[in-house]
Amino acid sequence: MLYKVLDKSAYRDFVKALISEYEFIGPKKKDRSVHDFVPIKDISELDTNYMRVTIPPAKKLLFPPNEKLVTYEVGRKIEVRPVIESDEEILFGVNAWDINGMNFLDRVFTTDFIDENYISKREKLIVIGMDSKPTETNFSLSMGTEYAKDGFDIYLTELKDKYFIRIATARGNEIVERYAKVSDATAEDFRGYDKYMNNYRKKFKMSVNIKNFYDDFELIYDNEDFWKKIAKNCYSCGSCNLVCPTCFCFNIKDDIELNLKSGSKTREWDSCMISEYGLVAGGHNFRPDKENRLKQRYRCKLKTFIDKFGKYACVGCGRCIEACLAKINIAEDINSVKKEVSV
Repeated sequence: MLYKVLDKSAYRDFVKALISEYEFIGPKKKDRSVHDFVPIKDISELDTNYMRVTIPPAKKLLFPPNEKLVTYEVGRKIEVRPVIESDEEILFGVNAWDINGMNFLDRVFTTDFIDENYISKREKLIVIGMDSKPTETNFSLSMGTEYAKDGFDIYLTELKDKYFIRIATARGNEIVERYAKVSDATAEDFRGYDKYMNNYRKKFKMSVNIKNFYDDFELIYDNEDFWKKIAKNCYSCGSCNLVCPTCFCFNIKDDIELNLKSGSKTREWDSCMISEYGLVAGGHNFRPDKENRLKQRYRCKLKTFIDKFGKYACVGCGRCIEACLAKINIAEDINSVKKEVSV
């Protein structure tokens, strides 16, 4: 890791240079309370002073909602051609919990099966992170994801009169050297950064008691009354999955032409919270009720990937809390597990 500082007076020139040289994706104000990560053509469109971004930027760029995987032709023999589309682009202004969500997806798509579509996009994505103010539903501090130590090329932290820059890759260093007028961070700069982070962490108001959840979850796993209470108002709409930076469930759709000689396979987002998700041929449903589906979602987020990857599949961003029509609150439910065990 290299540590540099950039004077605020040079920040705009740095960003303008990146916008002119790269396909640049950054936060743009959508309405009074929500931003979206979209292609930026002029620095006037860029607004890094955001709190809410509904769809995680890295997820929709690396794992699009709808993506063609292969095309095929059926003749004397079947010819299958992979469709891998990716371009070099900059993802600018993404915060720490979304970077950590992206790091989780990196593991998912490279562990048991190498997903060439994801990898191609990931390798060409230049990630420049920035801190953003947490919403009132954000509990990433409890999950240890309010800070990103990897998964980015450059990370900017705004101090009083300068930006403290962490450079994590050779590609990031090349960009900084080419487009930014920086200097090495001094001891005073490090002290300023340390003070900033201490104050930044105080902005996270929501917390969860995650410490013993791994074991406590097993005690209430078969407690039907507990799960009926938790899932009572669930609509099984899948909103929580769609806005989650780490959810990766998908469905594969076949589209074949009327001539029956050519077609394609397309991947599209799916949700384990939808009642049809566990439905298989013959009419059997492995998870027919909402209580079981919610329980499995919490197990996936907070236990399964501790066993598989040694990390939670939840970054504490709080998007699912805000998106839920039934006001189901994963943070409150995590704490409810602790209360249930402690009684």
